[in-house]
Amino acid sequence: MTKNAGHPESPSEFPYRVDFYWQALLLYIIALAAYAFIAGTVESGFLTFALDDPVVILLAILIVQSSATLVYQSYMRRSLIVEDDAIIFRNRLRQRTFKASDISSISLRRDRFQRMSGISKLIRIRLYDRRRALRIRPGLYDHEDELTSAMAQFKQKHQL
Repeated sequence: MTKNAGHPESPSEFPYRVDFYWQALLLYIIALAAYAFIAGTVESGFLTFALDDPVVILLAILIVQSSATLVYQSYMRRSLIVEDDAIIFRNRLRQRTFKASDISSISLRRDRFQRMSGISKLIRIRLYDRRRALRIRPGLYDHEDELTSAMAQFKQKHQL
């Protein structure tokens, strides 16, 4: 999050989290190494295992997919910016700005479908010119509690 120390009403930026992708990739690599150690054979001091084993193929696919997703998410650099009079969704390629006058309501609540802590919060932003609401999960962004409080302040300031 970026804030100017001298300006309390400066915009706040919340980058998208990519740590989940690192963790998944590491987990798949450890699982592949553990499976290779268990299912492999030791021949003349080297560990060998069959590459045509279905478990090895599945883990390799998961590793490649997780790596591609991690590279893509890191490249896109998604972030959410809460300004005094607008909410901005920004990535490397484009930026979408929703002014306070375009927003009909903001609701902050817990998502009834998610049972995990942290990810269970949900922010719904209803727009005048859009049928479906924008759904923001603060748990997917860095500093989720500060994002939730920034949205609550935005809602209160503009009486949404």
